[in-house]
Amino acid sequence: MKKLLLICLTILTLLCSSPSWSQLEPAPWPSFGHDPQNTRRSPYVGPTAPTARWAFPTGGMIQSSVAVSSDGTIYMGSVDHNLYAVNLDGSQKWAFQTSNNVESSPAIGSDGTIYVGSNDGKLYAINADGTQKWAIRIGGIFSSPTICSDGTICVGSENDNLCALNSDGTKKWAFPTGGEIWSSPAIGPDGTIYVGSWDGYLYAINQDGTEKWAFQTGSQIWSSPAIGTDGAIYVGSLGGNLYAVNSDGSQRWEFPAGNGVYSSPAIGSDGVIYIGSTDYNLYAVNPDGSRKWFFPTGDPVYSSPSIGADGTIYVGSDNGKVFAVKPDGTQKWVFQAGGGISYSSPAIGLDGLVYVGSQDHSLYAIGGSSNVNVNVNLSNYSGDFSLMLVRVNVLKSDGAVVASATAPAAHITTIPITCLYFGSYTVQAFAPEWLSQSQLVTVGQSPVTVNVTLPNGDVNGDNVVEDQDYSIMGAGWYQDGT
Repeated sequence: MKKLLLICLTILTLLCSSPSWSQLEPAPWPSFGHDPQNTRRSPYVGPTAPTARWAFPTGGMIQSSVAVSSDGTIYMGSVDHNLYAVNLDGSQKWAFQTSNNVESSPAIGSDGTIYVGSNDGKLYAINADGTQKWAIRIGGIFSSPTICSDGTICVGSENDNLCALNSDGTKKWAFPTGGEIWSSPAIGPDGTIYVGSWDGYLYAINQDGTEKWAFQTGSQIWSSPAIGTDGAIYVGSLGGNLYAVNSDGSQRWEFPAGNGVYSSPAIGSDGVIYIGSTDYNLYAVNPDGSRKWFFPTGDPVYSSPSIGADGTIYVGSDNGKVFAVKPDGTQKWVFQAGGGISYSSPAIGLDGLVYVGSQDHSLYAIGGSSNVNVNVNLSNYSGDFSLMLVRVNVLKSDGAVVASATAPAAHITTIPITCLYFGSYTVQAFAPEWLSQSQLVTVGQSPVTVNVTLPNGDVNGDNVVEDQDYSIMGAGWYQDGT
């Protein structure tokens, strides 16, 4: 019995310590629609100001939308034939080359594998280090992959099929439609797969690849369907309408959007549906199909809206503007890119930045900045402050100093550090003949206060700062600035 118990405990320990255990960490924006239902709704609040944190250049227009992994890496394709991995600071991590345009948006699997289609006809599976895992030819791919709960990858192709692939790259089944599929599939809670086709139909497909039903819109569908909490499926068509379809394939309502709808709908937490139109407007539609409001964008909207946790809607326009719109339909801010925003759609990262690609060949990271107030406590010092200064450094993860400030010392010295972009930093505070302290801090929407107490470097009281003092304080403390 003891031997059996020991074996069970050993197996449990191995399972819990296995690298695959950490692979379940959710990504902040893992696919085009954010989630299998394509709600395009993020659990994170986006930026409060339209500041360009950085712009990452590629060799061609960016039609692809981004996916953001759990470690903050940003993935997106370009018509220069590459899939790019970009670090949080805007530097290139790697580039994976295909033999044609990458206009498909990538999707990230639970194990970190990146799936993306290319116009060269292949769907690629790429490891997190940028090496190829596998590739399968299924026809030119503009559709973005969606990953089912069992790991099946579903993606449309220009050869009129929706393909389902196993995670090892083998084909599971192919569902034929009467037209090209540029729409990205959505997955219902029961596993039903929904996708639009250029033949004008929205299809509901069973998990075994058989047809459940087909709903006719009468015009090409480029839009990707989105699924509401009540099971309703929303999709736009080039005929100029947004459709709400019941889970049995019957029409619930249709909303006239003024002109062709290439944009995919996003669904707010209150059930309001947001969609862009080529009639130069972003629409908010109530769950009953009535118009809540419309927001003019000044140019056609091909981009799909995204929604922050505070209800702010982000959408791009063909004039190169990215709009942040409040839930009441008023403008929060506007950002001007160097080129039009066509089919690339905003995505919200873990750090609160909005990422979107432009026709000017650049990927933009849009986000405001915030402040850190550092309170340095020297209250146990009884000497003369008049000749003493307190300094604060703010460092990035690679050790580079991004901000530094010095102030005359007092028992409590407050040093403000302003205009820090969102992200994680190390705050280092020190004074001459005192041991310094480093503290991690995450900068987000609201100002952050850091309280640091610096003990006198002469902790053994012999009026000399020496190795013995360091050993008393421990390895986490060190002397600097003497």
